[in-house]
Amino acid sequence: MANHATFSSATTSGITGSWQLSFLLSLLICNQLKLSAASQSSSLGVHIVRSPESAVAPKGDEVVFECELNLAPDRLEWRFRHTSARATDAMNYNYLHGGEDGHNIVNENLTSRLRVFVSSETLGDYQCVAWVGSAAIASTPARLTLVSISIDNSNGYSRNAIRWSVAPKNCILIRCGTVSSNPPAVWSFFRNGEKVPQTEVLPSANGALILNTVSSKDSGNYTCSAMNAITGVEVRLPQRIDLRVDYIDRTPPYFLNVPVSQVTARPGETAVLECPGVGSPPPEAVWSSPNVINIYNNRTKVLPYGLQISDVMPEDQGSYVCRLDNGIAPALVQIIKFIVLEAPQILRGPAKTRTNEGDQLELECSAAGNPFPQIYWLINGEDTSLDNETFHEDRRLVIRHVQKRHAGIVQCFAKNEVGEVSDGSYLEVNPKQIQGEDSAPLGSVPIRMPYEHTGNKNKGKRKHMKTLNMIPPSRPNVTRLSDDSVMLRWYVPKNDGLPIQFFKVQYRMLGDSSRKIPRENWQTTNEDIPYGKRDRVFEGVKNFTSSVSGLKPDRFYRFRIIAVYSNNDNKEGNTSAKFFLQSSEALGPTKATLPAPELLRVEPLSETAVMIHWTLPANPINVPDGFYAYYRLASSAGEYLKATVDGQHTRKFKIDLLEAGTAYEFKLQSFNALAASEFSAILQGKTKKVATTPMPVPAVTPINTKEHDKPKYPIVAGIAGCG
Repeated sequence: MANHATFSSATTSGITGSWQLSFLLSLLICNQLKLSAASQSSSLGVHIVRSPESAVAPKGDEVVFECELNLAPDRLEWRFRHTSARATDAMNYNYLHGGEDGHNIVNENLTSRLRVFVSSETLGDYQCVAWVGSAAIASTPARLTLVSISIDNSNGYSRNAIRWSVAPKNCILIRCGTVSSNPPAVWSFFRNGEKVPQTEVLPSANGALILNTVSSKDSGNYTCSAMNAITGVEVRLPQRIDLRVDYIDRTPPYFLNVPVSQVTARPGETAVLECPGVGSPPPEAVWSSPNVINIYNNRTKVLPYGLQISDVMPEDQGSYVCRLDNGIAPALVQIIKFIVLEAPQILRGPAKTRTNEGDQLELECSAAGNPFPQIYWLINGEDTSLDNETFHEDRRLVIRHVQKRHAGIVQCFAKNEVGEVSDGSYLEVNPKQIQGEDSAPLGSVPIRMPYEHTGNKNKGKRKHMKTLNMIPPSRPNVTRLSDDSVMLRWYVPKNDGLPIQFFKVQYRMLGDSSRKIPRENWQTTNEDIPYGKRDRVFEGVKNFTSSVSGLKPDRFYRFRIIAVYSNNDNKEGNTSAKFFLQSSEALGPTKATLPAPELLRVEPLSETAVMIHWTLPANPINVPDGFYAYYRLASSAGEYLKATVDGQHTRKFKIDLLEAGTAYEFKLQSFNALAASEFSAILQGKTKKVATTPMPVPAVTPINTKEHDKPKYPIVAGIAGCG
């Protein structure tokens, strides 16, 4: 890890006079600004590189929250607000002390780790606060919630059987009710007590069984169950549906259950606007919108039960009109409001300000998001709602009479149901002059001496700079592959930090409560996972996939990702949630019934790209959440490179940046929250050859390319589609 600068505290007892105070405050700001070459969209010299991340865990588990700064603070503390407290009541935050109340704090260099034993008493919000002198900066808070699942009785589903009589060839969505589950539940459906070979399950928080083009064989009594993927707890819903498929008199379109009139999704997700009308004969749907332009595009697909929108964008938000018609009046019209949720972003944070003690001050913070974010303010880590001198309305913070204690760091926070962000700046206060007396002690005005180098000046500054710019990878998502292996998925957010060369994966086996199984040290895998080429202008979130093998079944593990940067320094991402690697025996038929995809063909697209196409067996018992794509040079016996393909409906995937005119071999697995399928058969394909064009100049100066300068790894360009 990078070295960090050390600071010495200023002694203030002999300093008098307001001009000296103003000079020292200016000196503080200037020096800290010089130290902040990458200040994360604010003028602060000190900033939080990594805030704690929210977590979902079962009771008795252990969760680790991490907080990292770009330079060493004078002190760093954690505070906690219980989930029962009102979210707007800052009085309910309490500072934590290590080793008490199920908490343990470890500070190491620039990072602080808070270990929390999960219980009903430790659920709530956690936030780190760092002090530089008497100025303080706070992280965005993380929330610890409990894994849970329960039946939601608020949606009008009854315990009585519902009878449906439907004409053949209609498309039906079957739901037995809704559940409240954290994380979202995995659904199963049963006909006459036997598990249904599911053709599809809607990708929503409360899944539905899709029966497409029904016939008499689909008649029966349907029930449902929902399972929490972390705990394995399963609940049976009491609602039963008695379905009869038979020829009936000609009827106009109607709904078996009235679909929802409002749907929400986040950018990049896939959404389905449901319009599952039935009739005799079956109706056809025509979609339109009064305020969304060109709803028929390469991201939308008309399904028998609704309109699917892939890779959702903000411009997709609006009203959608579904008109169902089967030639028998009246036609059926359903209007659906589609809302695209967007995480908050601060468009303009509070400006760096100098003011006089006793003056009134007004600061502004402009934010955007959907829903529009709530804005609140902290001064030196303290909520301004607790300060009698302050009030805020909309985006403005007003300090009626500025006090010396207000000098320091002012932060604006914007939050909505999608996320939370913050921005901040310094506030300098010129104290009142007191004639004939020495000035009052400096009190809470933040003072910091200039940066002190040891040894070579440039060398010290270079070490400091690289610490500022290393953006860590995310916490990995873990999926079981086999009895001794898992697949990890993580991402790196869009940033302008130091380029990442490659990643390393670390893991360790955890002990059990009886201490019969000892906890092991962190192990590092041999594989270097390349970052690939980087486009600083257009690149957004970048996703990565890697597997870990050699594990033991029926054991708990944690995983984390280490990023190695262009300066050969490294930084670790947040640790994964505790993961239990179930054995095949414990899983039962889950993996055996997860369908293995069948590779159909490899389509050469260009000299550097191919498109792989596949299909799934008809009527699988379990439906996958997505697919793992594996590929390598056909002439190689080395490790496969891997990519994750999200979406159960996806049937093709583009793999880019391959070598020209070269043969590769490909294979696939399907996966869900519990397991991965067997591999497909291996299929080979070849990229197009380099097109040779006669050069107009007969001779050119050759450029020798060293072998080690050539790209070693092909990179996945995430373009997937439905077939």
